[in-house]
Amino acid sequence: MRNLFITTLLLIPVAAIAENDAFKNMDKAQMQRVMQQMKAMQNCVKSIEKADLQVFEAQAKQMNAEVKSLCAAGKRDAAMARAMDFGKEVAANKAMQKMKECGEGVSEAMPLLPDVAEPQNPNGKSRHVCDH
Repeated sequence: MRNLFITTLLLIPVAAIAENDAFKNMDKAQMQRVMQQMKAMQNCVKSIEKADLQVFEAQAKQMNAEVKSLCAAGKRDAAMARAMDFGKEVAANKAMQKMKECGEGVSEAMPLLPDVAEPQNPNGKSRHVCDH
């Protein structure tokens, strides 16, 4: 179940570009290559230890609660610092590193994927963690 959820999260960028004209104009061979990469990604995600994902999920929930609490208390800088620290923890987490590896094939097959690494406001500036 978790693997399906995580695979779905990784596919969100793919769904986001489904309306993109360039995606609609892919030929059959390109589409098949993308589908093969998605299947490979799904199989890769299945290889990640469930226990590692559960630990990460618990950490993410705790971080989310901390950030919400800091935001509610008006401690925006502390909330942003906590979110940034968690981002570093994510980058160092072995399960998340594996997850990134799993998604690399899809991004190579689909150079049209939007940059979703850093959410931005319409004016191009990064959003604050308390403003979402």
